Amino acid sequence: MRRYLLIPIALILLTSFVHPFYTSVTEVEYSSKTKELGMACKIFPDDLEETLRLYTGKKYDLYKNDKQLLNPILEAYFKKHVAILINEKARAYSFLGYEIDKEVVWIYFNIPKLTGVRSIEVQSNLMYEYKAEQTNIIHINLDGKKQSYKLMAPAISAKLEQR
Repeated sequence: MRRYLLIPIALILLTSFVHPFYTSVTEVEYSSKTKELGMACKIFPDDLEETLRLYTGKKYDLYKNDKQLLNPILEAYFKKHVAILINEKARAYSFLGYEIDKEVVWIYFNIPKLTGVRSIEVQSNLMYEYKAEQTNIIHINLDGKKQSYKLMAPAISAKLEQR
């Protein structure tokens, strides 16, 4: 009898936790050859959906909702929570769209026609309002010089400089 009780309890425990960690990965890459900065953010869809619900008060499904509906919401959320500083000056970036890749969502941005880039700083507080234990991993590649950063609230800044 006791063994039969353990199976349902184990199933409940396993299914109640979608994943045990809350993280995003932001990759920023600049090449002086192309004169373009590209940024891609990888996030678990369920976490992003809940974050957007908290942000707008409405429920969204990244798998089912129309991209025309979600694109402006994602763009507004990211522009509020992620800043890109080039040579210590904030720069506007363009939202390119998003795609679902198996169990993650990728969101893409860029800044074209950049020259003279000596430093890139990413300021991110993505999803800090959703989970206190949110971790934002930032990878910056500046003309082949690479550095990775781990940001946990209240930390928001990752900076790479050319020397």
